[in-house]
Formats: sequence, structure tokens, C-alpha cells
Amino acid sequence: MGLVMAEPVLSFQSVQHRHAIPAPSLFKPWAKRAGPGIVGLSLDLYEGSVLGLIGPNGAGKTTLLRMMAGVLPVQEGSIEGRFDGQGWQPVDDLRQWVGHMPEQVRWQGRTTVYEALSQLGEMRGTSETKIQRLLALVGLRSRKDEALDNLSQGMRQRLSIAAALLGSPKVLLLDEPFNGLDPVAAEAFAALVRTLASKGVSVVISSHMVAQLEGLIDRIGLLHRGQLLDEGPLEDVERRLGLEGRYIITGKGEADALSFAPAEDVLEHHQDDDGWTLTVKQDPQSVLSAAMMAEANLTSWAPVRPNLVEWLCAATGMSVDDISLEVASSAMLPMRSVEVSEDE
Repeated sequence: MGLVMAEPVLSFQSVQHRHAIPAPSLFKPWAKRAGPGIVGLSLDLYEGSVLGLIGPNGAGKTTLLRMMAGVLPVQEGSIEGRFDGQGWQPVDDLRQWVGHMPEQVRWQGRTTVYEALSQLGEMRGTSETKIQRLLALVGLRSRKDEALDNLSQGMRQRLSIAAALLGSPKVLLLDEPFNGLDPVAAEAFAALVRTLASKGVSVVISSHMVAQLEGLIDRIGLLHRGQLLDEGPLEDVERRLGLEGRYIITGKGEADALSFAPAEDVLEHHQDDDGWTLTVKQDPQSVLSAAMMAEANLTSWAPVRPNLVEWLCAATGMSVDDISLEVASSAMLPMRSVEVSEDE
């Protein structure tokens, strides 16, 4: 997206929130202890930047977003914000900084879009003029008199964003916003996110589907077991984890993958009656030159992003089988057992 990096607007430094879980004993049947959650996480949010927060189910994405929104308390660590013309200062109330769109917001009933947003706006003292501007911004001005029951899932997501923007936040948190959206609605929603970023809003999108974030995010954060494994511009993180320079090439007929690239650079090779597909990690020009020398019948080639399992394997050093099991599991356990003992 050609982002020119600015100073962070909000900075989380070694923050933590661990959920209390039952730990009964003979004399303390109702005792609890600190369980899974977010541990020692540091993250800067930049003006006009879109951060994709990815991780498997149970990694702590929703917990992190709720903590960043002020819904869950920060048990340890500190938060600072860059006030206009005043430099860095501690942030005591995140709700003045952050707009939060939860994963599931149930907009139901015969109340109209305008009435629902106005009722929420009254709690913040939002003017009618601003309500109208927000409806126009999210593309619901022509639907303002529509009953909530009549809204599509995409329209409900737009209304949720409008509600999150009522306080003119500097940061917008979106928890799995693409769930339930068809491809057309998802692209329209992505266009809305780009518009908000162009207006200087810092956007954080949590997702377990990397493909949904392609072409939308400026930065990526890998969350696993409640900890941020890596974060930064997409290309920088790919380079640090050795995941850059991947290409997928397709062709008709039969092809010997090793005639195009060394075995260590061939990540995947598939052959069927319709043709072949080759995924390689190498300079694309050399691969294409080798394919032409072999007189291969090429049909397409394009860069390809790693999937979630590949991201996590590279960041953790775990095997594909181990990571796949963790992605399928909902257990969120602290990763660094030295720092976070499960017996606490």
C-alpha cells in the first residue's frame, strides 16, 4: 500500500492479561489461578496503517483485542499514546482512543439503522450531523430507514464499524470481520477499511485466514499461545522468517519439476490430467528461463503468500504436524513455560 512509516500513535509495552481459571484445593474449593491469556506482549500501532493479526483459533486474538479496547484490564505492563502536540503520555482509558468491533454483533429487531446508531450516539453525545456522516462513510446512508432484521451480513458489519467509529477513535479493532461475508461483500468491506486507513485511522484486523488479508494489510503480527512471535511490515517479516520469494507456476502437459529448479527450492509439485502446478522458492526469472529451455507449456506464474501453518512453523520452529494439531485445537497455553509456569 506504499505506507510511509510514521511515529506510533499507541504503544503497548509488555502488557499482560491472563484469565483466571479454577484451582480448587481441600481448604480452598473456590480458589483460582492465572491461566492462559496474553503474556509479555509489546506492540506499536501506526497512524493510517492496517495491521493483520493472525493466529490459530485459541491463540489469544480476541483476548488481545478486548484488552486493547479496554474491555479487559491490563494486569501488567504499560500503555502510552501520542497526544496531538503533547508527545507521549500514559493512557489510562483506552476507550477514548479505540473503537472496537467484536466478532459477533447481533443487530436484530424492527429498529432502523439510523435509530440504532443514534441510540448508541446519545451515550457519547454524538451529533446528528456526525451520525449522518458515519452512515455515508460506511455506505449505509440509503439504508438508514431499513429495519435491522432486513440487513444482510455485510450491511451488519458496516453498521458495526459505524458504531465503533462513534467516538472518532484513533485506532479501530476488527475481530474476524470477514466471517460470514460472501466474496463481493468481503471486497466491499476491505475497500471501506482502506478508506478509513487513508483518513489516518490505525486499523487492526484479527483473522486466522491469511488469504483474506492479501493486498489489504501493511503490517502483520503472528500471535501464538498468547504471545506475539513477530510483527512488522509484511515483506520484512517474510524475509526474517525465510518465507520470501515464493512463486507458483502452472502449465499444460507433463513437466519434470527438477528441470526447473534444484530439489531444495521445489516446495510443491502437483501433476494431473489437466497439467502441472509447481511452487518454488527461487528467483522467478531463472525458473522461467529454465522452464522455457525445457520447452514447457506455461500458462501462468505469480507470487504466493505462505499460509497460516507455514507462518507459524517458520516462527516457532515446530513441525507441520505439530502446528496443524495446534491450529485445530482451541487450547491457548503460554508458550514460554520458563516465564509462565502452568503451576502458578
